[in-house]
Amino acid sequence: MSTIDNEAFEWVARKFARVLSDSESAEFDAWHEIDSRHKGAYARAIAIYNAINLATGPQSHSLKYDEPQRQYTGLTRRYATSRREFLIYGGMAACLAATVGTIGFSVLREGTVLTTAKGEFRKVPLQDKSIATINSGSRIEVEFSQKQRRINLRKGEAWFEVAKDKTKPFIVEAGDARIRAVGTAFSVRRFADGTEVLVTEGTVEVWNKDGAAQRRLLTAGEHAFLAQEASTISVARQPSEVNRRLAWREGKLILKNQTLSEAVADFNRYSQKTIVIVDTRLENKRLFGQYQLDVPELFAKDVSTVLDVPLVITADTIFIGQAEDKT
Repeated sequence: MSTIDNEAFEWVARKFARVLSDSESAEFDAWHEIDSRHKGAYARAIAIYNAINLATGPQSHSLKYDEPQRQYTGLTRRYATSRREFLIYGGMAACLAATVGTIGFSVLREGTVLTTAKGEFRKVPLQDKSIATINSGSRIEVEFSQKQRRINLRKGEAWFEVAKDKTKPFIVEAGDARIRAVGTAFSVRRFADGTEVLVTEGTVEVWNKDGAAQRRLLTAGEHAFLAQEASTISVARQPSEVNRRLAWREGKLILKNQTLSEAVADFNRYSQKTIVIVDTRLENKRLFGQYQLDVPELFAKDVSTVLDVPLVITADTIFIGQAEDKT
């Protein structure tokens, strides 16, 4: 492969591994824009990355807990694996490059479906330099064309770091909700009764498909909930709450006066071991704390101690509390 192709592969690997620093982002933008060949090489690298992912088969993305450092290592390990795949499959990539070189853009414009299983996370670089970080149990469909970049969030949640391109708006559909951005960072999460949008950078526009509610602009630190068939869109400015709700990106669950019921629902989004609140009187107890997402037993033991309630842990279920005696 050429030097330019090698540089493109390096950029894809780096962007998949972590969020680039401001200086690195500026360096990448300069590299990407200085030569049209760089754009083509980057598109080929993305296509080859996707091909390698398919060729190597599904891998575990479960959260891991490193006890000595108490660090979330699942994604880091996956990123390192991805980098190794680029190196191990270098010959395969070179062969694919010859094929993808002429069809890279058209292949990437085809409908791409990205999914995550329960407890699985994916950080995927898109062909326009944007990045999608996909939460547990989610599904997104990617459709890029000459005029727009469109994402359909079918279920779950994803956080998008959107590359600036004023000629091609970046639009996320989530049920009846619509979110439009040019260059920003925001998350979208689907609920049974509507859609939540959290903005971490820049500005996004939100509206409902039927146009019943007035369009709203959200800036960094704001969040909105677009209820189905609602006549208004509720918006709140709570930067700390936005950060709390997005702690999953670091494999964490942060509780700041959340109810036990809310905390259990969050843990159950990720853990293979289900938490059940046996005593319904405990559901509205308020909690504070911070946990790794893959340690539901530790959370349950703390709840048992703080609330002084029984705890039973089986192979696949954690029972908190004791059923109320109504005799």
